[in-house]
Amino acid sequence: MRDEAIMRFYDEICKSLEGDYKIILEPNRTMTEEWIEYDQVKWTMDESVEKLVNKLKNDNTLSFEEKILEVYNHICLNYIYDANVLFFFRKDTSDPNNVKYIAVDWYGRIVGEQWIKNRKKHNRRICYEFARVYAKAINELLSENDKLEACMVGDKENLHYVVGLTGEEYSAILDLDDFNSIKDLTRLKLGLTIKGIKILRDNSGKLQKAVEKFNKNRPEELPEIEKEKENYKNQTIDIIQYFKNVLGILKNHNIDSQGIFEYMRFIVEQEEIEIEKLWKEVNVLPEKRYERCFTFEMDGKTYLMDSVQKTLNITDKAELENNFVFNPVEKEYPYYGG
Repeated sequence: MRDEAIMRFYDEICKSLEGDYKIILEPNRTMTEEWIEYDQVKWTMDESVEKLVNKLKNDNTLSFEEKILEVYNHICLNYIYDANVLFFFRKDTSDPNNVKYIAVDWYGRIVGEQWIKNRKKHNRRICYEFARVYAKAINELLSENDKLEACMVGDKENLHYVVGLTGEEYSAILDLDDFNSIKDLTRLKLGLTIKGIKILRDNSGKLQKAVEKFNKNRPEELPEIEKEKENYKNQTIDIIQYFKNVLGILKNHNIDSQGIFEYMRFIVEQEEIEIEKLWKEVNVLPEKRYERCFTFEMDGKTYLMDSVQKTLNITDKAELENNFVFNPVEKEYPYYGG
């Protein structure tokens, strides 16, 4: 049943999603299709996730679908996306007609004991790590139920990984850290609706109803930000003040640097303003790492959105060149921390 469900799920993915995908499973399965990949790391749960899963196993008041959303919510509230991984992406220009960005295997994907030990010291994770932990949690909650299975789904360029959940009644993609939009990792910290669950099939309506129940009474956007948008549209504040007011609201909600970057990027690009990404070293911790920031031009001035300092100010070229890294994908940077 499990292999049959995976076969059907892959067909559903190909019909529903653009691009080329593969399914990643834990070892010791017999599937040999070319789109199957076996993980090189045993799937485990972080301590806090395992504790929640054990609690949910004994909770008879929640449905299975509600339980997996409880885990989804827990991960979003307690972890942040490790944007440092993007600093180590490589730019492949070997084919001028098909320039690619390639993720390095050793950052969270193929790792050793020291990496795993170091990751326990903080709450920063990448998509591969989130998918491993969440898929493991779902399968633990399923216990002896073989009518559903969680797996990992990744694009063939190794750029992004999500959880796939499939079985007799429904199949879905669960993506809490979609880096093309404001992640649920950020949205749920703000008390907003879930956006990262894409249901491919739901004959019973169980999963859809669970998501709708979770989202009930949650806004799509913060009322404070909606108010600032309205003030800007009514021209009671100018565009820069609008951006600064939104940034102030996010700071009051204690959003992390990555969340600040992606939210402010979304707000600025909504106004059809082109941004330039750059990287700032975070040197307040023992481990060297980088966070994304961005600049944009307006009225002959350059503005810096510093996601680490959580500020938006006019800047000059000298400051940028002295304090930021441009285009790290053009170079090679060693990193062995975790």
